[in-house]
Amino acid sequence: MMLLSLLTAALLSQSPSAEAPPPRRYALLIGANRGLSSDEPLRFADADARRMFTLFRDAGGLHPDDAQVVLGADAGRVRSALGLLRERMARDAAPGDQLLVYVSSHADGESLHLSGTRLPVKDLVAFMEASPVGVAVMFIDSCRSGAATRLKGLEPVEERLVQWSAPAIKGRVIVTSSSADEASQEADDLQGSFFTHHLLAGLRGAGDLNRDGRVTLQESYAYAYGRTVESTLLTRAGTQHPNFHFDLKGQGELVLTEPVLAPSRLLITVPEPGEWVVASEQDGMVMGVFSKGSGPVMLALPPGGYRLRSRREDAWLEMRVAVPDKGHALVDESLLRKGTLVALQAKGPQGWRGALHLGGTFATRTASNIGSSIGGQLQALFNAPIRPGLLDVAWGTFAGRASASVVNRAIRQTEWSLRLGMGRRFHLGESSLMLGPELGALLLIQNEAGTTRTGMAPYGGVSASAWIGVERVSLVVTGSVGGALMPLPEGTELTPLASAGVGLGWNF
Repeated sequence: MMLLSLLTAALLSQSPSAEAPPPRRYALLIGANRGLSSDEPLRFADADARRMFTLFRDAGGLHPDDAQVVLGADAGRVRSALGLLRERMARDAAPGDQLLVYVSSHADGESLHLSGTRLPVKDLVAFMEASPVGVAVMFIDSCRSGAATRLKGLEPVEERLVQWSAPAIKGRVIVTSSSADEASQEADDLQGSFFTHHLLAGLRGAGDLNRDGRVTLQESYAYAYGRTVESTLLTRAGTQHPNFHFDLKGQGELVLTEPVLAPSRLLITVPEPGEWVVASEQDGMVMGVFSKGSGPVMLALPPGGYRLRSRREDAWLEMRVAVPDKGHALVDESLLRKGTLVALQAKGPQGWRGALHLGGTFATRTASNIGSSIGGQLQALFNAPIRPGLLDVAWGTFAGRASASVVNRAIRQTEWSLRLGMGRRFHLGESSLMLGPELGALLLIQNEAGTTRTGMAPYGGVSASAWIGVERVSLVVTGSVGGALMPLPEGTELTPLASAGVGLGWNF
């Protein structure tokens, strides 16, 4: 507790809010799961808007009476909320106050799709421009929302203006979840949209890069941008790139949230950097998937029980913690339970270099007067990720078999075959199956009363081998079907061939 008090005091001493009250903040928060009839319903737009309100109420200085929260919104209800907020700001707002607008819905390049209605984005921009406040910030989490940054009224500013030379910050900002031609995406495991999830995590404190207990506009945008791009890199809809335009002038930084002043907080004092997941134990809601740098981090969280996990190179750390209504919950390394990562080497190609198989084999007859043959085979397989998911394993099979003529038992035949193949490795529970085409050749040696005759036959076919078990030693069953151009006395003839084998395999 002594350490916690010292850390909190240090963070408070760096916060300007300990010296002067923050500006009054007004807010309009819009959520609409349903868009137009052609839009697939969203699942988390309303919840994202509600979470944004709660966070700014707890850590952003927002009084509930100064906020309009419109869930299941349509254009008419939003215009009514705009009117109420416009009247309140006209009556009470001062030039140094701030306005926050947040939208989560379907959209196209020009309009929001709200419960079967359209609301032009330019109407929200005009509302921001006309508001009697010093700073207005709008977050739009919608498909193709980047088009909003092209609207007249917000001009891009040169980087030098970000250094601010005026005595106070003034201006307008639009931050969008995607560029003008990209889709914005939701994630079931996060129970929210990628962009809003990472924006909320950053504003809770994960984006506090300088660890001063405050999260600025630049810090929250940089954090949300990086994590959104990373999270959507491999999705079907493609990488999602948040966008922004701003025109800010003045001196200082635009602070959006102050987690250090939130009524209920989580303080992680683990010094090492790492990936963390914070999830609510009540409903499984993931409150943050974030990268923690070196040193402590403070997160503003609603009171309740949480499960925390962090991954290390060869282990994971876990802890359950209760965040109180007022005060802190401490996460120290000594309180974390350590576990070993599960080894799943046999489930995928990573860590698997190859295998060697030795066993018996049986093959069908090579000619009408030659019987089926039996013998042994040696097979080597290697990881060859040329086209993962299509061609990721190669093999070579060497077999030797003997047979006799069904007409003249004095004629003995020895077959030596070498086949090379490439295909795909399928994972079937604790087993794996290799399947693909192969090419090779057969060397045929016949002996009758001391007379030896030889011949070569090219071969082509399909081979499969099942490796049962995940330990170093596996039971292996092989099979192949194909055809060979056999050299017969009456001429070359395409002969169908099939073989099967069983034995043991060694993974390495």
